[in-house]
Amino acid sequence: MAGKEFGVHLGELTKVQQDWHSAGERMAELGRDLGRIRSALARAAATRVPADPRVGAAGAGIASDLTGAVKELESQVAGLLATGTRLTGALAQDAGKLKTVAAGYESVDRETAARLKRIRGGSQDSVPAPASASWSSSGGGGTAIDGFGGGAVGGWNGGGGGAGSGIGAFGGGTSGGVASGGGFPDGPVPGTGGGAGGWTTRTDSRGWDGWSTSGKRHPRNGEGGGVVTEPQLDGVAAERQGIVGRALERARRRLGYSQSSVTDGYRVDCSGLVSDAWGLPGPGLDTYGLMSAGVSHQIGKEELQPGDALISGDHTLIFAGWADAAHTSYVGIEDSGSQGCVSHVIPYPYYSGSGPYYPYRRNGVE
Repeated sequence: MAGKEFGVHLGELTKVQQDWHSAGERMAELGRDLGRIRSALARAAATRVPADPRVGAAGAGIASDLTGAVKELESQVAGLLATGTRLTGALAQDAGKLKTVAAGYESVDRETAARLKRIRGGSQDSVPAPASASWSSSGGGGTAIDGFGGGAVGGWNGGGGGAGSGIGAFGGGTSGGVASGGGFPDGPVPGTGGGAGGWTTRTDSRGWDGWSTSGKRHPRNGEGGGVVTEPQLDGVAAERQGIVGRALERARRRLGYSQSSVTDGYRVDCSGLVSDAWGLPGPGLDTYGLMSAGVSHQIGKEELQPGDALISGDHTLIFAGWADAAHTSYVGIEDSGSQGCVSHVIPYPYYSGSGPYYPYRRNGVE
C-alpha cells in the first residue's frame, strides 16, 4: 500500500537507490581509467630526454618544461583519483542508507495499515502499539523460530525473560534469551558454531516472514536446499577454504531464509551468509555494504577464486569454484528466498533475467 494511502513512493526510492548504485559503478570505472592514465604519465615523467648538442639550450629548456608539465598533470590526476575513491565509497554507503530508508517506510506502512484495519473494524481500544523490529538485548515476550524454544526473544544477544511461543517442531516455556528447544525439525542437530550465536536462532518481532510484503512463506531452518554440489577445494589456500567452509556449514545445516532472523549470530539471508563467510561482524551487512570500498573491491571474471563473491543490488553469493573448463558455470553457495541455503551449480554470472552481477573480493584476502 506504500505510496497509495500515506504518500510514500517506495518505487521511487528503489529507483533512486539503483541510480545511486549505478553512479557508484561508473565512478569505480572512472577510477580505474584514471589509474591507467596516472601510470602512463608517471612513465612519461620518468623518461629522460638525452642530451644532444644539436638541440641547444632552447630545446633543452622546452624538454624541461614539458617534463614539469607532465609531473604536474600526474599530480592532478592523483588528486582526482583520491577524490574518486572517496566518492565511490560514499556512493556505496548512501545506496545502502537509501535501501534502509525504503525498508523502514515499508515496515511503518505495513504496521500502520494493520492498525487502521483494526480501527476501522471497531477495535480501536484494543490496538497494540506497533511492534519494534530492533536488535536490542532487552526482554519481553517473543517468538523462537524452528525448534529453539519459546520465550522472550530478548534481542539477538539474549536478554530478559517473558512468555512466548515456539514455531516448528519444539517450543513453549519461558526463556531469558537462551534457546530452550531441540534441533532443527528436519535437519542435523546444531553444534557449536564459529559465529556469535552458537547455532541458536532468533527472530525479531516481525516473525520469520513478517519482513516480506508479499505474504509468501519462505523456507524455515531445516528446509534449505543443503549441499547439492560439494565444491572441490584441493590446493586452495587455507584462508579461502575457511571462507567457503563457513558458507558451506550454513548450507549443510539447511538454513532457511528470513531477513528478520539470525542464526549463529548472522542474518538468515544472502548478505548474512556472505558476511559470515567473509568474517565480518554479525548480524551482517547488506549487499551495498558488502560492495563498499572499505570492505571489498571489484575484480574480473578470470580473477575469481573460491571465497570471492558475486554481488548485485539485491542478491549475493559465495563463489566456490568453476564447474566447467569453459567457465560458463560455477559452484555457488547462496541463501535465497526460494531455496534457502544451498550449494549448487549456477550459470555464470547468475540465472537469466537477474543482475547484473559483479565479482568482488574481500579486502586483504590473497
